[in-house]
Amino acid sequence: MATFDLSKYIPVHARITEFYERYPDGRIVTEIIRLNEDSGFVCIKASAYRIRDDAEPSSTGHAFEIRGQGYVNTTSFIENGETSAVGRALANLGFKIDNGIASREEMQKVERMTNTEKPHGDPSHNGYTRNNGSGGGNNRRLVTQSVS
Repeated sequence: MATFDLSKYIPVHARITEFYERYPDGRIVTEIIRLNEDSGFVCIKASAYRIRDDAEPSSTGHAFEIRGQGYVNTTSFIENGETSAVGRALANLGFKIDNGIASREEMQKVERMTNTEKPHGDPSHNGYTRNNGSGGGNNRRLVTQSVS
């Protein structure tokens, strides 16, 4: 079983709050990069823009989740992945990284994955960062789109 102090990790909502305080005209865009409904695998990409009209993001982050892996992922695996991807994109932009890039939600996933069997989902997930997001925070200007 993984042991670490979750209080040392920053929740994603704290990064989102700080981002909008610093960049009130910024935006965060998320998109589903891959969704396999049979295996329950989802990969999400988040892009953070300091200025709403910027053509390219200032940073990006990726995360994946597996449906049914843990209590929350039974119904909210896409939402978890989205939160984690946003947290990683904002960490890559330098928000709340005093104790590292990992968020509290990511470390909760480490704990969850340590206590369960490894996923049998999409084999292409190996290149993705494993993150967990358990929601919360300010969702203003959070734009979501699905890419086929």
